[in-house]
Amino acid sequence: MNRFVVLDLETTGHSPNKGDRIIEIGIVVVENEEVVEEFSSFINPHTSIPSFISNLTGITESHVKDAPDFADIAHEIIHMFEDAYIVAHNVPFDLGFLNAELQANGFSALHYTCY
Repeated sequence: MNRFVVLDLETTGHSPNKGDRIIEIGIVVVENEEVVEEFSSFINPHTSIPSFISNLTGITESHVKDAPDFADIAHEIIHMFEDAYIVAHNVPFDLGFLNAELQANGFSALHYTCY
């Protein structure tokens, strides 16, 4: 079976190691050339969104203030990545943020090989 997870994140900055957080997540699971599952949500980062990021993404504080915490959605999305290739515009960036949030919430990091 061919299983691909297409991942796209918006974040408060460029480095989870410097405290930047996910503010939006989009996931599409494709198996054998068919979309079989989708997930999309704003995420409350519990930090301010820099004006540069709001201008770039269109996401403001009002979009995320009542959004779920990453911890609230982690159980809902983790299974999507099982036995799948991860596809993203910048896999190291998106997966770095995703892994930081997963590990902060008691999950193991996802592993991948870039092609």
